[in-house]
Amino acid sequence: MCWGKKSPPPSASDAGLNPPGCTTAPCTAPPCPSVEIEINNTPATNDDLVALKCEHPARRASVNSRIRATGSPANDATIVLTNPDGRLRFPNVGDTTTTVTVPASGAWVPFQISGERGSAALNDAVIQAHCQTATGDIKGTKTVTVFWFDQVQINITTGGSYALGGGRFRAVGGNAVNYSAQARIRPAGVDCTAPQITNLRVGILQNGIAGVVGRITWDSPTIAWSGGVAAGTIVTVPREMRLTRTQPTTANDSAATVAPLYDQPGKADTLDANSLKPPLGCAGGAAATSNDSPGDVAPPTLVVPAQTVAGVNVGNITYRFKNSTIEGGFTTWVVTFDTSSNDFCALRQRGWTINVDTAGPAPQRASPAAADAAASSDPLTAAPFANTLVNVPANSVTAPVNPAVMTTFTK
Repeated sequence: MCWGKKSPPPSASDAGLNPPGCTTAPCTAPPCPSVEIEINNTPATNDDLVALKCEHPARRASVNSRIRATGSPANDATIVLTNPDGRLRFPNVGDTTTTVTVPASGAWVPFQISGERGSAALNDAVIQAHCQTATGDIKGTKTVTVFWFDQVQINITTGGSYALGGGRFRAVGGNAVNYSAQARIRPAGVDCTAPQITNLRVGILQNGIAGVVGRITWDSPTIAWSGGVAAGTIVTVPREMRLTRTQPTTANDSAATVAPLYDQPGKADTLDANSLKPPLGCAGGAAATSNDSPGDVAPPTLVVPAQTVAGVNVGNITYRFKNSTIEGGFTTWVVTFDTSSNDFCALRQRGWTINVDTAGPAPQRASPAAADAAASSDPLTAAPFANTLVNVPANSVTAPVNPAVMTTFTK
C-alpha cells in the first residue's frame, strides 16, 4: 500500500483501511531486472546473424531468439524490445518493437527477429531492452548483424551457332548460351559456418516465357496412290504444311529432379557440376555456372493420308522438309538458395531470346539482353514445367500454312 497526502477522515466504509489522515495513491511500478538476450538461442556470438528480407519472392527469414531476467528479481517484469537503427523487425514488417514478460524465475522467453536493412559493418544492428515502455530505462542490449549480398551478377554469353544436321536443329560448336552467376556476402567478416549461412549457395533459376517455341514447315507434296484407285480420281492438298508448338503460359524452365532451380549438381538432369556455389566471401566462394541449348527435331518428311473431297483415303501425301525455327524468350535469375529448406531469393535477372531459322543466314545464335538488372519479378517454380507444356499434344498443331494455296493430283 502506498500512502499519500493528508485528506478528510475516512468514511465508515473505509474505516480501518487507512491510517487516520492518509489516503491511497498509485504505487510506483517495481523496477525491472537486468536482462540477457541470445540470438539463435545460443550464447555464441558468431551466429548473431539474420538475413536481409527478400523482395522476390517477398519473404523474411526469421531467427529464433530469447531473453531472460538476471539477478534473481522479486517479480516478473515487462520488457519492450526496440531497434533504434531500424535494421531489424520483430519479426514482421510492422513489428518495430515487441513486448515480452520476463519471469522472476529467470526462465527464457522466446521472440523472433528478421532483417529490414543490411548492416554496413558487423554488429551494427542493436536490440535494446527497455523497462515497461519503449522509452523506459535500458536493462540490456544485444548486437546483431543483418547480412546481405553485393557484386551480384547474372552473365549470359552466346556460344555455338545453330545448324541443321542428323535430323536435328541445334547449337553446334558450343552451348547456345552459357550462364555465370555470382553474389558476395556482406558485411565482410561474417562467419559463413553459422547456421543462417552455412547452407546458402548461389544458383540459377530460369523461366520460359509464354509463346510459340518452334515451327517446322514442309512443302513440295507428292502422292503415292493406293492400288486399285480409279483413273480420274482427284486429290487436292495444301501446298505447305506446318507444325507449330506453343508454350501457352510462362513456366519454370527446369525439371522435377533439380527444381526449383534451373540446375543443381549431383542430381539427375544436372547440366553443370558447378551450378551451385558458396557466395563470394565464404570458403569456396565462386560463380555458379550452367548452360542452355534449346533444340528441335527436323523430320525430313511429313506423311499424311491422301483423301478425296468425299473423305476417302486413296494413298499417301509426302511433304519435303522446308525449314525449322526455334523461337522463345527466357528470364534468368541469380538466386541465393538454401540447400536445406529449398528457399530461394532472386537478386538480379536478365532476359534472352532465341529466334533461329534453318533457312536464315549464318550465324544463327541466341541473343542475350544487353545487361542484367535488379530482380523485378518473382520466378515461377511450380509444375508444370516449360518442357512439359511444350510436349503436351494439345499444344502442337499441324495445319496448312495457307489454305488458299493448294496442289491438285489426278490419278
